Amino acid sequence: MITVGLVLSAGGTSGAAYHAGVLAGLFEATGWDPRTADLIVGTSAGASTAVGLRAGLSAFDHAAYYSEQNLTPEGQSIRDRVTTPLDLPKDPPPHKSFFPSNPYLILQGILGRGRPRPVVSLAGMLPEGQGDGSSLAARINESHPESWPDMSTWICSVDLKTGKRVVFGRDDIECDIGTAVQASSSIPGYFQPVNLDGTKYVDGGIHSSTNADLTAPLGLDVVVVSSAMTATPSESVWPGGPIDRAWHSRTLRREVEKIRAYGSSVLVFQPTAEDLKIRGKDNMITDNSEEICQMAKTSTLAHLSHPRTLKSRKVLEKSLKL
Repeated sequence: MITVGLVLSAGGTSGAAYHAGVLAGLFEATGWDPRTADLIVGTSAGASTAVGLRAGLSAFDHAAYYSEQNLTPEGQSIRDRVTTPLDLPKDPPPHKSFFPSNPYLILQGILGRGRPRPVVSLAGMLPEGQGDGSSLAARINESHPESWPDMSTWICSVDLKTGKRVVFGRDDIECDIGTAVQASSSIPGYFQPVNLDGTKYVDGGIHSSTNADLTAPLGLDVVVVSSAMTATPSESVWPGGPIDRAWHSRTLRREVEKIRAYGSSVLVFQPTAEDLKIRGKDNMITDNSEEICQMAKTSTLAHLSHPRTLKSRKVLEKSLKL
């Protein structure tokens, strides 16, 4: 039996459109249905995509949604379950206080054990956000009425008190899938943290935009990574490009090395120069979602045709025959 893991990164609205294009390209080129992944790891925007897959929304329907095409009857029935309007603030609401949400994290992210995580420090430096993300949780729960998917689904967040990563669906925390996605998407300084039994949770992307390393010790045959906040090597250098993209890209490279060290094949899809040109700088703009999705599909098909992806692609295609 061939086991497959799927990792879906953070990246805002642009990230979700990017994932849709990657998944559509994967399915077209290999026939692999991402809904069948043995494990899906989702962070922030990737968490919403993960639940869409577990709810039954196909790769085709994900891309059709962003490309303003007709969904399949199955996909439309899933979309029709969602009746709550998405009511998210376009701009960060005013802070009640400018006091840092957790001064301890300012030092923890830099001086704590393990690799420094400056984004964790930034999260502690910012005041608590005031944006209400509850409409997202409601919509996720409507799309996936069961409390949690039957197949392994890990949603990544961060404990605002400790700065440590929390993995809903793996860790022993009672939480429905919608609340987990809301927590995973609670951008520090923008959205209110999600409070569960006195513990506050924020966006899992402050630990890692992908959290792909979670798959390393599992012994999966192949791990597919759709990473919207990194870029191909030529586009992830600093200086010369955004420092956050360079940092996330370096983190992903370390995670991929760790996964491969455990013997898994890895397929990584990340934006090319053409993808980045279409996206622009604001990940929350929706006006260019169709172009982002279509370009991501094109880039994915091109990447899968490269000889260096042949081994991982063969493993993925072999899983279809078992």
